[in-house]
Amino acid sequence: MFITPTLLVIAFILIYPVFYVLLLSFTNRQLLFLGNVKFVGFQNYLTMFRDADFWHSLWLQLGFIVVALPVELIIGFFVALLFNREFPFSKLLRSLLMLPVFVIPVLSGLTWRLMLQPDYGVLAAFFQSLSIGPEAWLADKTFAYIAVILQDIWRMWPFMFMMIYAGLSSLPAEYIEAALIDGANFFQRVFYIIIPFLKPVLAIAFLLRLIDALRIFSEIYVMTYGGPSNATMLLSLYIHKQAFEFGNISYASAIGTFLMIISLAISYFIVKKGLRGETA
Repeated sequence: MFITPTLLVIAFILIYPVFYVLLLSFTNRQLLFLGNVKFVGFQNYLTMFRDADFWHSLWLQLGFIVVALPVELIIGFFVALLFNREFPFSKLLRSLLMLPVFVIPVLSGLTWRLMLQPDYGVLAAFFQSLSIGPEAWLADKTFAYIAVILQDIWRMWPFMFMMIYAGLSSLPAEYIEAALIDGANFFQRVFYIIIPFLKPVLAIAFLLRLIDALRIFSEIYVMTYGGPSNATMLLSLYIHKQAFEFGNISYASAIGTFLMIISLAISYFIVKKGLRGETA
């Protein structure tokens, strides 16, 4: 009786929108013509698979995940190893490292947009002094995509660091001491003791970042708005464009449903592997 109100709120906020979007994906609802609704079956999904712009956005999304998340995981892992010991000002430095995570996405995107501005941007001037990249990063297709990835890596690698550092804190010291007595070097300790022990933690950290990366929107919206020439039009921006610029609510719902299915499939695979590691 006491948890019923909470369950009703969760059902209204989480469960109802999922089924409503799924229902919309089988209709022809338009944003400005809400009265003319017909059931069209799988027509929106067939249109999606024939849509070259959809595939372009999907590949951009996958490329973003394949590049950004492993780099964030590697940086967070080795920085966590570095801070897994006490040294002067270690607590202060650990706190300072977490600051980018608390920057809201919109502010992060605006900051990077200003820093890459060709006339007065700090990063633009730095890259130009090293003869790296074009004069205007966000006006170049390739480098705009790189800038979006760099922005995400800068903002989110401390999240990986936080998760991995917490896992390292629970690593029994006896394991490392026994390895040192047996003469194991640094890389042997990392690959044969630390990584197997942290496998569930790494899986959870990667899963949480994957869910966040699949729905990334605000920072790219303010940095490039999917441009130039759709070079940074990831799936979340493409869904927004179809729904609120073109008014194709049902088609956007079909793409959103497809993205949800992909997310659930990848999440199931990661959780399954992570639980295996925990059981082992």
